[in-house]
Amino acid sequence: MKTFKCFTPAVLPFIFALSLTLSIPADAAASMQWSASQQAAVDHASASDAALRSKLGSLYSTFTSLQSQLQQADQSISSLHYKNEDAQSSLTKQIKVIDADKIAKLEQAVKQAKDKYKPLLSMYTALNQQITTANKLKNKQLTSVLKAQADTMKIAVQIAKADIKNKEQALASAKTKKTASQKKIRAILAGADPLRIKIKAEKSTATILNKNVSPMWKGVTQSIKVGDAKKINNDLNTLVSQLRQIQSQKQKILTLENQISTILQNAKTQLASA
Repeated sequence: MKTFKCFTPAVLPFIFALSLTLSIPADAAASMQWSASQQAAVDHASASDAALRSKLGSLYSTFTSLQSQLQQADQSISSLHYKNEDAQSSLTKQIKVIDADKIAKLEQAVKQAKDKYKPLLSMYTALNQQITTANKLKNKQLTSVLKAQADTMKIAVQIAKADIKNKEQALASAKTKKTASQKKIRAILAGADPLRIKIKAEKSTATILNKNVSPMWKGVTQSIKVGDAKKINNDLNTLVSQLRQIQSQKQKILTLENQISTILQNAKTQLASA
């Protein structure tokens, strides 16, 4: 079988999804059922004990049902996991552009105001520099003329400066609001981080438990070959117990993914009101 050394980004999520849904190896899952000959061997081994035969039938039914439930759990986990990942990615992008259009307009308004008033303010600055020079030269007449010109411009200059200041304050306020909103939403999203760590731990436990499934199933089939009904019952019961533990781990993972989903929804709600 050909081994690929690298994968494209588009392929990686699919491979990861397979790792979630196929937690029990595919060949093991496919073979973990009694063949017709094995069923006959079980019936023969338990023929003299009707109660044990009934118990084995019930236990095997539970065993096959658990396998189906585990597959369904894996599908649910995988589906919810990727839904959460997509939501997280979308929220991360949207957080970065909170009020982006508003801030861009305010920045443009500041620039336009500065450009509009630049000639007036430059003229006023130059005029005051001339007044300073005239004072140094002790030219009272020139100083008086220049001051008169400056006085006529003073109100217009004050209005210009006030307009620029107001627009700059509006921009600063919008940026402060954006930063606060981003911080608040990111804090909500951060609540999912400990849950993801827990999921990793639960998956690790499930993986360890899964590794024992195939050897346990081989033990069951070996007991069938021997024809020991009681040992078949004991081995199958142990395997069922193992699958129940795995099921418990899957349920914990699904619960954690649901909790993450709730956090993401809270962040989405907060973003809508930002």
